[in-house]
Amino acid sequence: MKYWAVLGVALLLSGCATLSEEECLSGDWRGIGLRDGTAGQVADAQFARHVKACEKAGITPQRAAWQQGYTEGLRSYCTPAKGLEEGRAGRSYSNVCPVGSEAGFLRGYRVGEADYDARQEVRRVESEMSRLEARNAQIRAALAVKGDPSLRQELRSNESELLRLQLELGFARAEAARTRRAVAEFRAG
Repeated sequence: MKYWAVLGVALLLSGCATLSEEECLSGDWRGIGLRDGTAGQVADAQFARHVKACEKAGITPQRAAWQQGYTEGLRSYCTPAKGLEEGRAGRSYSNVCPVGSEAGFLRGYRVGEADYDARQEVRRVESEMSRLEARNAQIRAALAVKGDPSLRQELRSNESELLRLQLELGFARAEAARTRRAVAEFRAG
C-alpha cells in the first residue's frame, strides 16, 4: 500500500514539471523556447520553471538559446488570428506580446473573448433553467403525495423565474449570434 502511495505522489509531482529529464538532457533550448513563445507563456516565469525542472538532472538551461526560440515563438503567438483563438477558448492573456504586435493580437482577442463570454452566458442561463425544471419535477412529485402550500408557493415562484430566464435566454442567444457574426467578419478580414 505504501509503495502505491509513494508512486502516486511521484507521478503527481512529475506532472507539475515543465520539462522531462530527457528534454533537459537533449538541450534543445531554442526549440523549447519556441514552444513556450508559441504558447504565449510568460518568459521569466516559464524559464524559472524550466531551471527548477532541470535541477534534478544537473542541467542548467541555456537562457540565450531559449530566448531566441521564445522570441521567434511569440511572432507566431502574437497575431490577430491567435488572439481570436485564445479569446474564444476563454484563455487569459498575460501581456507577453511585443508593442508592435500587441494591438493586432488584442483586436482578435477582444472579438474572441466577447464570443466566449456570450456562449458562457447562454450555458449559464440554460443550466439555471435546467436546475429549476428539475426542482419543479421534484415538487410536482411531492405535491402528488401531499398538498404542502409551501411547495405550491415554491413551484409558482420557480415558474415565474423560468419565464424570466426564458426572456434572458433569448437575449443571451441573440448576443451569441451577434458575436458569432463578429467572429466570422473578423476571420473574413
